[in-house]
Amino acid sequence: MSLICRKAFLLERCKPFLQPKRLKSKINVQKPKAPHHEKATFLAFTKPIFLNPNYEKRPIELCTKGEQLWKKDEDNPFQRIIAGELLRWFQSSRLVVFYHMNPMSSDDQFKAYALFQKQKMHFKNYGKETLRMALEGTPYESVLDFYISRNMIVFSPELEVKKLLKVSKKFPQLILLAAIFEGKFISKDELMEYSLIPNLQTAQAGLVQTLDRVGSNLIQNLNSQQNILVGQLQERAKQLEEK
Repeated sequence: MSLICRKAFLLERCKPFLQPKRLKSKINVQKPKAPHHEKATFLAFTKPIFLNPNYEKRPIELCTKGEQLWKKDEDNPFQRIIAGELLRWFQSSRLVVFYHMNPMSSDDQFKAYALFQKQKMHFKNYGKETLRMALEGTPYESVLDFYISRNMIVFSPELEVKKLLKVSKKFPQLILLAAIFEGKFISKDELMEYSLIPNLQTAQAGLVQTLDRVGSNLIQNLNSQQNILVGQLQERAKQLEEK
């Protein structure tokens, strides 16, 4: 019996011969050939059925008019922290300038940030909702009227208008809109006029020079009559000595 089993395992196995053949016509992927009747019947029988969620609903139930289509934004504590920081920037800065920013590469934005930071100015970008949370109900609420598109804000603790305009000229993508100068809302033209006014040190030096000039002129005018009188007396004394 064991000999018979051993011979059965030693028998050669039959291997099928496979020979691939190419079809005479190309397979159309976009419009495939219809399947065989039996296969088509099987596919139709096993096709999944999805129930319509609006099945058996009345037309009044399908009407979405008057309903809130978008979910109301939830209160974001982090956004309120940023809004509080933004309000402090407005309150502590003596000069606040608003720009409209055209398409600008990230490298140019970094260069602008670095140049403004070098002049001790802060180049900031905030969203409209954050700005609304910070300025609504404050004296700066009028800023929201023109803060619509992509805007940038520069905060300066000092009134360095000339330095700010000098940096702005290097970036034509930044369009100057308006500014807040010492708590007063001013236009672009008014800001240009303020840039022509000299700074405090120059004005003080000019005032000192004017006061010195007035004092020296007054002393010269007071001493001129005395000098003339002294000169005439000395001349008369010489004339009397000659006689």
